[in-house]
Formats: sequence, structure tokens, C-alpha cells
Amino acid sequence: MTQSPPTFDLDRHPRSVAHSGLSADVFTQVFPFYLAFKADMRLFHIGEAMQRLFPQIMPGELVQQHFSLRCPNIAFEFSSLCDYSEDVLLECLHHPLQFKGQAIYIEAQDLVYFLGAPWIENQEDLKALTLKLSSRTSRGSASDILLLLQARTTSLSDTRRLAEKIAEQRTELQQALRQAELATAVLEQAADAIEITDAETRLLYVNPAFERTTGYRREEVIGKTLTELFRDRQNDDLYEEISKTIMLGNTWQGSYLGRRKDGSLFPQEATIFPIHNKAGQITNHVAIKRDVSDRKRTQEKLGNSLSLLQATFEATADGILVTNGQGNILNFNQKFAELWQNSASSVIEWDEFHDLKFITRFLKNPTQFLARIQALYTQPQIESHDILELKSEHYLEGRSCPQRLGDAVIGRVWSFRDVTERLQTESKIRYQASHDLLTGLPNRMFFNDRLASSLTQAIRQQQPLAVMFLDLDRFKLINDSLGHAAGDQLLREVAHRLRYCLRKNDLVARWAGDEFTLLLTDISSVEDAVIIAQKILDVMNPDFELEGHTLHVSGSLGIAVYPNDGDDAETLLKNADAALYRAKDSGRNGYHLYTSALNSESSEWLALESHLHRALERQEFVIYYQPQVNVITGEITQMEALLRWQHPEMGLVPPGKFIPLAEENGLIIPIGEWVLRTACAQNCEWQALGLPPIRVAVNLSARQLRQPDLVQLIARVLQDTKLASRYLELEITETTVMKNVELTKMILCELHQMGVSMAMDDFGTGYSSLGYLKKFPFNTLKIDQSFIRDLTTDPNDKAIVAAIIAMGRVLNLKLVAEGVETKVQEHSLLSLDCEEMQGYLFSPPLPPDEATLLLESQLLRT
Repeated sequence: MTQSPPTFDLDRHPRSVAHSGLSADVFTQVFPFYLAFKADMRLFHIGEAMQRLFPQIMPGELVQQHFSLRCPNIAFEFSSLCDYSEDVLLECLHHPLQFKGQAIYIEAQDLVYFLGAPWIENQEDLKALTLKLSSRTSRGSASDILLLLQARTTSLSDTRRLAEKIAEQRTELQQALRQAELATAVLEQAADAIEITDAETRLLYVNPAFERTTGYRREEVIGKTLTELFRDRQNDDLYEEISKTIMLGNTWQGSYLGRRKDGSLFPQEATIFPIHNKAGQITNHVAIKRDVSDRKRTQEKLGNSLSLLQATFEATADGILVTNGQGNILNFNQKFAELWQNSASSVIEWDEFHDLKFITRFLKNPTQFLARIQALYTQPQIESHDILELKSEHYLEGRSCPQRLGDAVIGRVWSFRDVTERLQTESKIRYQASHDLLTGLPNRMFFNDRLASSLTQAIRQQQPLAVMFLDLDRFKLINDSLGHAAGDQLLREVAHRLRYCLRKNDLVARWAGDEFTLLLTDISSVEDAVIIAQKILDVMNPDFELEGHTLHVSGSLGIAVYPNDGDDAETLLKNADAALYRAKDSGRNGYHLYTSALNSESSEWLALESHLHRALERQEFVIYYQPQVNVITGEITQMEALLRWQHPEMGLVPPGKFIPLAEENGLIIPIGEWVLRTACAQNCEWQALGLPPIRVAVNLSARQLRQPDLVQLIARVLQDTKLASRYLELEITETTVMKNVELTKMILCELHQMGVSMAMDDFGTGYSSLGYLKKFPFNTLKIDQSFIRDLTTDPNDKAIVAAIIAMGRVLNLKLVAEGVETKVQEHSLLSLDCEEMQGYLFSPPLPPDEATLLLESQLLRT
């Protein structure tokens, strides 16, 4: 027995018929030759004409048992037909007849409908088909189509009329579809909530404005009645009235309280009207509703505006005063009275307070404010702003603006605010911005400003001036031994002694750390500067009492004098700094005058060392990151942290220029800790961004390996930054490893037990052997770039690289080739079974933000 065709719900599939208004009945009338089948390709329903042609076809059978897909060249499968929008041609397996039409997917039923018509290519087939259908007693759409097909052999004009009729129907259908789409777009974009129900007020459609207004989603309300959703005991009468009106076919208009999904009520206006079919029967109801909450609130605000203004007038934190155009008082609030009473020695008799000039009796400078009042009388359209100093040492900020009525100024509104505390805070901030809080001395910014102005004056008057740098000898030792409290106490005491020994016009400032700068303007020669320098050294001679300890602290001075040692502030400071480090290099506790005889290379070295001492403190170091790449997968497997020094004057200082210096003077210890901590924190930040977790590699120097608490330091950094130890790799050069084999082995084993990965850097440049490599817990061998450079041209280098790779494979170590810059090198390394590489071919070292973008781009590619 043939099943009834299913009904079609509204859906949003791009090939759905929902927006055209078509139903299953329309399908069976227009396309009697149709098939409906499920996702498993089993027949669900068979059209009447199709059933008459093929009575042996039964629901539940596979479509492929009776038909094949002749055109197009796609798989005869459910998903393929769902996505195909052009004509398809079905061929009967047991009959010469073919059917041409389209497959339509009905998402709500999860069915594909093939809607077609016979496609006959010769007259014999047409005759056979006509005979088979001759027993039909009714003349439906299918028989009409067959008669038109039979006419093909006798009348070309009939065929043309059929084509024109089909084209006309298609055009009408397309127009109806466009009109339906336009109507749907209008409904979707409407600002008012729109509801469409069936005759029983069961919701069939709501627009986005309904969702915004009520808080319900479409899928929550479709199929429910309005009574189910919104009716309650409080509005029973209203709903009875609405129901009676619309059921009689009339339009209802009115306003009432709507209810949102969360239970809250809101005012709304509604128009509800019926839709009739051609027979005059009610088929649907349409409700257009508008949320008038904003209008109601506006009306309430307008109704309360006067009382609100009065309450605001009294509740404001400012004192408000209103005057007319002649300066007479019209009104004032309580805060105004409090501000002026609190500033007076006696209570103001407010009954006698009629003129604005009355308040000038409390001002320190009444004349200035009286002039302001007079100017406002003559120019009433302008606004005013004043800071008024009261006799009580308080400060009031006064502002005024004209009160207008249309284009005319009818008075003025004044506001007054106590700004005493704010002005004190601003004064304190200005002081803190220009002074060192620890010592009370001017800071670097103040010193630079004074130096610039003094130098301008010295140039104009052709007078010399001197700039000095003072650095405390071995201050770091005192700070580390006795603690920062003792160090701070020493700096305060030194500042006190320097103030004591300098002249009135001299300036001393704290430059940074334990460095002080001095500016001497009232001198006539270099000898005057030397005298003051010796005086400074002398004042440093007495012992300092610090935290119960008696200490002798000396200082070193560098001196540069205008115009001999420079004619601008930058040059004088640089030369005084160079002279300071020559003084320290000469044995400390002395001074040194800058002279042009200082060797330029030595000066550069000394200046570099000088700047290096303060680079970490001044946050001049930056870390660049260079990726290690698996060239087979294209994935970034690791980032190597590379230290860079971004000097404010010298620019980017090459690592080879300052790293050896840092090793020599021991600064590599704090610098190395900073690099380790920063790199670990950066890796954590990458992971927090959701980037794929990778290792970050940090280089360890020979000096750091001799650091007694190195293992504890690394553990502490990992704990502080919350980076798992497996995401940290430490790189140690082969030369460093061989300097102290046993110590290195002990340290690396402890780190290995912590879960930290180890890499031997620059492998091949030292003298390690396979036997030595086995002693150390290395995870990675990095092939030095000196071998990679000539890999493709020097057979010896290629043999060395091949041997290193073979050694690494024997020891089950990861191999990374450094310094890969060309595709030829990459291909050669791949042929030697080296898959991980690092170099400019893949990426130069990148600052943190660019490295982050690189990692994010890799995440997007995956």
C-alpha cells in the first residue's frame, strides 16, 4: 500500500523548498513521476504515475535495484544528490524509459525527492508507454504530460506549446520564490516582533526581533501556542478578548504587559489580524508587536525631570551657584554653603548674601577674581576656569558657563570644588618625577634638563662647565653582603655628604644604582673642577656606620669639561663616563680627567663595559627567538633564545662584542639568569595563547657552569615561571663541556633528572669523542654551522657532517644542523638523514612579537 507523502517543515537548507510555499501535495500534482528515498537509499514513497508504470517497485527497496544514474558523472549516493543542484537523468534498469528532473533535499524529513518527467528519445518507447497508461481513467498531470509527449510524433507546434507552458510555469515559480524570499527578508529585518500562527494560534514563524524582545529562541517556541507561552492568571480576561476578536476574523489592537522568557514583564503594543484563504477560511494569524519600554521610560523620565534636577542640584559633590545677568544670586546648594563656610572664620549670614562679589572677602587675591567677574559681565557668552586660593590655605577650583534661553544669555551657573588635596598630590607627583625618592636628590631627567640649560648659558657666556660621574667602589659587594637596607642607607648617607661639600650653584643628582652625576657651572678652569673632585673624595673618607657595621667606602670620579671635552650634553656625559671607568681601572678611589689622548679602542671598550654594567638595570637587553624546523613536516619543533643588546646610542650591539666582556667581568651570571627567566616566561606565554607546546633553548656559558647554585637557580626559575621542565633545553658548547668534564657531567646529570633537555652546541669544533659523549645525558647534537657553510662544495665537510649524523644515530640523539641558508644545503642534509635544521633559510632570529606571529601562523596552517 502506498504511503501518504510527508509534510514539509520550514528549514534553511540552501536547496530547500520552504521559502517557495510548496507542499507535498503540490509535488504530487506537478510531478507525478517522483521518488522519495532515505539516507540509506531505500524508497520511502513512490509517485502515483511512477507506481502505475512500475507496479513491481515497492517502498523499502533500494533505489539502485530499479534505476541507475546516467547523468551527471557523480556517485549515485544520498550525500552526492543532496549537494547537486543541476538536472539529473535516471535510467530504468528493466525498462527503456528514462526520467529527467532534479533532486531536492528536505532537511526536516531527511529525505531526497527526485522530481522529474519521462525523457523519451525514440517513438517506439513513447508508443509502449502510451499503451501502458491507456487504462488510466483520470486525466491528471501525468497523463497530460504523456499526451504531450505522444504529440511529439505528430505536432511540433504542440511540443513548442508544451515547452512554453513549462517555461511559463517555471518563470511563475521563480517569481513566487523571489517574492517569498523578499517577504522573508522583510520579516527578518523588521524592527518589530512578528509572529505567524496557524488557525489554532500555534506558532509557525517568529522573526529575530521576537527573539530579542522575549529572550526565546525560535526552536523553543515553534509549534507552541501563544497561550502556552505567555498566558497567566493576571491577563486571562485580556487573552479572552484577543481570542474572541481574532477568531471572529477581526483585527485586534491594543497594549498590554508582555512576558519574557525570564519572567520579566515589559509594555508592548500589538496588532493581531487573521489571514484568509480563497474560501474565506482563517488559515493563519499574524501578530506585530512593539516593545515600548523605552518610550515608557522616557515618559517617566520627563515626568520626574524636575524633581531629579532638584535632587541632583543638592546631591552633587560640587558647590553650585546660580546668578542672573547682573551677578545677583538666584540659588545655591548646600555644598556651596559648606565650602565657603568651612573656609571662613565665621559663619556667613546667607540672608545678606545677594551679590557674587560678597565671596571675595575670603580670597587671598580678591582683585584678580573681581577682574574676572567684570570680564564676564562684558562678555557673558564665554566660559571661565579659575583656581582660587583662600585665606584658610585651601584651594577651590571655580568654573562657570552661561545659562541660555534660546539665543539669549540670561544668567550664569558656577561650580566650586575643593582641590586642595589634588593640587598637593600633583605637586608631589611633579617632585617624584624629577627627584630620586630614596636619596631626595634630583634624578637623571632633572639633571639632563639642567645640563641642557646650563650648557646653553655657558655657550652664550663662553664660560666653562664640568660634568662628573661618581661611582661607589665595590657597592655591589656591600649590597650583597649586608643587604639592600644597608645599601639604601649608604646611598642616603653619600647623598647627604655630597650636598654638604658642594657649592650653592652646583648640582648633584642620582643617575642610577650607585652612580651620581655632578654639574659644576661656576668654574673658570679645569683646576676648579679638580679641586671640587678632591673635595668629594675627601668627604668620602670618613667611615660609614651601616646596620651596626663600620665600613670604609671610596668612590671613583670621571670628569669632562666644556668646551675642551665636548660641546654638547651627550658628548660630555659620554666622556665623563669613559673617564670614570679609566679611574676605576687605575685602582679606584681617585679621579680621572678625560683627554683626547685616551686610545679610541680603549675608550670604546671602557664605554662598552660601563654601559654593560647598567644595561640589565636599564632593561636594554632583548631576546630574539630563532626556530628549529623539521623540514619533513614543516613544523617548528623548538625556539632558541638569543641575547641581543639594544643600546640607546650604539644601536644593536653584536653578541660577540659584549658576551666575552660579560664573561670576563662576571656580569654573565645576572645576565644569564635574566635570559633564562625571560625565555621560560615567554614559553609559558606562548602556551597560554594556545600555541602548540615546544621547547625553548637557552645557552649556558662556561662561567655559568661554574656557578655553585646553578641547578637550584634553574629549578627556582622553572617554579617561578610555572614552565614544565620538559619544555626547557640548555645548550652547552662542546668546548665548554671539555674544560671540566667531571663537574659538567655532575651538573648535567642533576639537570637531566629534573627533566630538563640537554643539547651539545657547535658540535665538531672541540675535541670530544664518542666515548665522552656517552658520559653525558645529552638529548641533542647541534652540528656547527662552519661545517654546513661549505657542505655542498667541500667533500671533507660533507664527510664530517655524515660522520656526526652517524654518531648521533648510534647514540639515539636528535640532530640539528645550524646555519642552514640555502635550499641546496637543505637538500644535501636531507640526503644525509638530517631532518631538523636551523638558519636564515627558514627564519632569522625574531623579536618576541614576531616570533609569536610565526608560531600562530603555524597553528593556522595545521
